[in-house]
Amino acid sequence: IEMKVKALQKLKEDERNARKRAAQEAKEQRKNTILLEAFRLRNLNLFLPEEDDEETAEERDVRLLDSLKCTSHGHVTLNEEGQLVWPVRLLYPEHATSDVIRQFSEVNSLSDHLSYMFPPGGDSPEWDPDREYTLPKLCAIYHAGNDRVEMDKETSLLELLTKHNIQIITGVPTFEIYVKGSDSYNKNVLSGS
Repeated sequence: IEMKVKALQKLKEDERNARKRAAQEAKEQRKNTILLEAFRLRNLNLFLPEEDDEETAEERDVRLLDSLKCTSHGHVTLNEEGQLVWPVRLLYPEHATSDVIRQFSEVNSLSDHLSYMFPPGGDSPEWDPDREYTLPKLCAIYHAGNDRVEMDKETSLLELLTKHNIQIITGVPTFEIYVKGSDSYNKNVLSGS
């Protein structure tokens, strides 16, 4: 009888764990469906390598979601207000360094974050001992195909990603930040190199 009781307890425990897993999977599926719908509504240019002509829409969606979640910088989420929140990479080519903003809401602008990162009269990063990086001097660039395009830092991330058709690779929008008028800016942005 004791073995029978233990077997029944084990069976009930396994069934409970299976129900929990199923509920968690259903919850994750609902989140993914809502996230995919948010991408479609915004008509985002999400880069997905290795396109397959015979792939179903559902298979493509699964691959897309997997590719967005495989970054060390975090991944895009949808907040309670229905806004996409992205990890955003900022490259500083003049200094061969970068930053990642892990929680960048689509309603915020690059200027919102840069003013916090490079406050007037505030501390500057160790790689900027001359304090050249201040918001008024900064220029932000995105890539549109092979072209570098200077953008308005006050534009919301949502507008940049939807109206300017910025290609989002590995789920992380990326921008280059230069000091306007610097040698690197003149070489890489003005000359189009």
